[in-house]
Amino acid sequence: MNKDLRLSRVLVIVILAIIVILVSLNISELNLFLTLIPMPFALIGTLSNLRNNIISLIISILALVCFTNLTDALDIFINSIIPGMIIGILIKNVLRDKDSNKYGPIFTGSIIFIAAIILHYLLSKYLFKVDLLEGFIGIFNQSLESQKDLLQSTGSDTLNLNNITNILRNIIPSILFYRGIILALIIYFVEIAILKRMKYVDLSEIKFINFYLPGNAVTISFLLYIFVIILSYMKTPLYTDSIFLNLQMVFNFMFMIQGVAVSSYFIKKWIQEGINNKIFIGVICLGIFGISSISLIGMIDSVLDFRHVRVLRYR
Repeated sequence: MNKDLRLSRVLVIVILAIIVILVSLNISELNLFLTLIPMPFALIGTLSNLRNNIISLIISILALVCFTNLTDALDIFINSIIPGMIIGILIKNVLRDKDSNKYGPIFTGSIIFIAAIILHYLLSKYLFKVDLLEGFIGIFNQSLESQKDLLQSTGSDTLNLNNITNILRNIIPSILFYRGIILALIIYFVEIAILKRMKYVDLSEIKFINFYLPGNAVTISFLLYIFVIILSYMKTPLYTDSIFLNLQMVFNFMFMIQGVAVSSYFIKKWIQEGINNKIFIGVICLGIFGISSISLIGMIDSVLDFRHVRVLRYR
């Protein structure tokens, strides 16, 4: 199946998504379902044409404005609906190109989610005079204050709450990246699973165990580290320590994802071959070197390509 969905079917998906949004907003116990909102719009972006995509976006924003308050409408439309639609379009374009990196939409999608949050923040601050960042920090501080006695009882009385808040401010870029890439990963693999059941195209090669980072991630990370180190010696007004910390957290997380994929690939292969000793040795190494060894595996694989999956082609 690779024909575009008719407008009537697209509208059914949009209406169901709007119903889920309204129910989730009005029943606090169901707020978790709001994180799934990008999924139906990603499917629309993949299965429909540009005209129907635009129509679905217009209907969605009008329905949100009519049935919810403007703050919630802006949040859901910018942070969920638009990113979902764009990721769906990216998936559609990537699946049409047999020589492309089939996992590219994951990383582009994570950037789109980050850009959406920044756009939402700017619009809220300058149009509605609401500082979302300070509001988030305020909620975090209130939570810390409520747990202050518990922290002191565990021997953390010397821990300055202001220091914790400053640490949070410094790692917010990494937090946004983690959120973006996790959402993009979920959307991508759930949609691929749905498309497989629909027999959209031959998607047999697209599995998490075949996942790999785009481009030469090791070279890029190394060059960025060098660049930040040079900036630190130039005494620029930039917070190079914070930048370096966020770069390290982001690249560690990226390599960890690939490391998990590589480990899953070989564990599955060894189980099928009945070679249990290798699994046992792998568990021992993980116990000795810790979770950081997974990031190291991902980093080495991005250079050596143990699985030979650099270019996935449909067969």
